[in-house]
Amino acid sequence: MPAATPSLKQSSVPAADCSQDRRLAWHHAALVVTRHLTVGSPAANQKLKALLNAHGSMEAIYDHHLGHPAHDPASAAQLSKLDQAHAGVRFPFRSITIHDRAYPDQLRQVQGAPPVLYCRGDVGLLKQANTIAFVGTRELHKPAHLQHGEQVIRQLIALGRSTIVSGLATGSDTLGHEAAIAHGGRTIAVLGTPLNIYYPSANRRLQDQIGDHHLLVSEYPIGLRPAGYYFAHRNLTTVALARQGIVVARAGDRSGTRYAIRHCLRQGKPLYVLENNLNEPPLEERSAVREAAISEAAISEAQGGLFAVQDADQPCCAWIKDHKHRLTVLRRKQPIAELLDRAGNF
Repeated sequence: MPAATPSLKQSSVPAADCSQDRRLAWHHAALVVTRHLTVGSPAANQKLKALLNAHGSMEAIYDHHLGHPAHDPASAAQLSKLDQAHAGVRFPFRSITIHDRAYPDQLRQVQGAPPVLYCRGDVGLLKQANTIAFVGTRELHKPAHLQHGEQVIRQLIALGRSTIVSGLATGSDTLGHEAAIAHGGRTIAVLGTPLNIYYPSANRRLQDQIGDHHLLVSEYPIGLRPAGYYFAHRNLTTVALARQGIVVARAGDRSGTRYAIRHCLRQGKPLYVLENNLNEPPLEERSAVREAAISEAAISEAQGGLFAVQDADQPCCAWIKDHKHRLTVLRRKQPIAELLDRAGNF
């Protein structure tokens, strides 16, 4: 006669001497892999925020759902894999919830922001006021575009925007992180994977460098397998952490950067684009940035090829459109709410 199945809580929860940060991450991942929680989307984040407010802690949420005898061998197997994943982690990390002082104030004000952040590195960067995001396509290869992007980051750091936020993807993100480090700035990488996953693998050394000397941030607990939609959802966090707005290095119509642009518009933050976005020739391949809101005066006030597309101080905006490969500014003003409706159709 087989032995009675132990409760999931008794069989797999980390030992009491395990750090509180690791215990929280384990409980979070356990709730996800057993399908009691979803993760990543604004709706999932709102649900988790409500549960944390109701129960007080991640462990209490776990006890509510899984603190009873397990009758599902598949769930027990999933939790065993979590143990293996956590056993392989060799770096310290912080698990910061909305109940902690270290949780960034700017995220508290954003609907759908993740209520838990997993951080490796200098968590003091979460409170920096001089952060600005640098985002764009992975297909950033032309020497002129790379050189221009690095020059802009150097100028931003010299002007006091000394912490560059990006997503550690190839192309524009990698340029943002590396240029920030090279020119004496700080950098925050918002991952689309748990902290223990290196993606892309080519950036493994850069990811460790940022984790050791700057800051890695993820909303996904260690033990989860990466999913494609995680990368799109992390753009909300990237923009939320960028208090001074975002700079778009280059963004084609199929670029995931359109999500960052959309969040920037909704959060009412300054949006800047590099000159190459405004000079994309074919109408069929026009950048998503062209259909973003722009302040009327900004287009004529480029500084070093950096154009202000939306200024947080401007309540009304105009539209940029392309007509026969030429850039035209339409002077017709529209309320931000209408612009957001159209921006949702990137």
